[in-house]
Amino acid sequence: MRRLVSQWSRIVWLGVVATTLLGTGLRAARADETDDAHPILEEPRSRQGYWIGFGASGVAAQLTEQGKNRGIYSGGTGTFRIGQLVTRRLGLGLLVEYTGGIAKGSDKGSIGGLTLEGSCLVWRDLSVHTGFGIGYVMVSDSKAIDTSLRGGGGSYLLLGASYDLFPFKKVRTGGWAITPVVDFHVMPDGSIHFLALLGGLQATWWSGLPDNMLHLPED
Repeated sequence: MRRLVSQWSRIVWLGVVATTLLGTGLRAARADETDDAHPILEEPRSRQGYWIGFGASGVAAQLTEQGKNRGIYSGGTGTFRIGQLVTRRLGLGLLVEYTGGIAKGSDKGSIGGLTLEGSCLVWRDLSVHTGFGIGYVMVSDSKAIDTSLRGGGGSYLLLGASYDLFPFKKVRTGGWAITPVVDFHVMPDGSIHFLALLGGLQATWWSGLPDNMLHLPED
């Protein structure tokens, strides 16, 4: 019980720190971008408003069970992301569901997490993102005498990058994008913890901004 309380205390503490740092950065960026030297209206761009994304990725995860390296597990995953730009470059979102089937020989299971994400546009439509949340890992050996599930949950950290491609561009703001995504995930807690590298594609819809928030050319 003491170990569980200590683990959740660490998760809460990391969450408070991450949320505070992210909020401070967003407030500073918003204050900078609303300075008198910047126009209030924005030029039309593809990445504006809020986003909703559905994706599929391949995963390679290195599992460590009770201090023993269990090797590399592989599989496929599905993702759902939702969020909104709070400045022209910074966004805040949620990785609502992240689940995947992983396997190595007869040992099979899944990993997943619920993650708060912060993103920053660094070049053109290239964005980097980081996040903090709660994750889990569960595995079971179908050929062992004891086939019960092994694993647990704990803090869940991620760092990644994505690039939005707009091949079907028909509107001046927002629209559908095909988004290659690469993520690095870590769950350092529990009797089984893991490092995971993921790469795949996401279909992303950007809402865009209404005309009264855009600087439009005069007709």
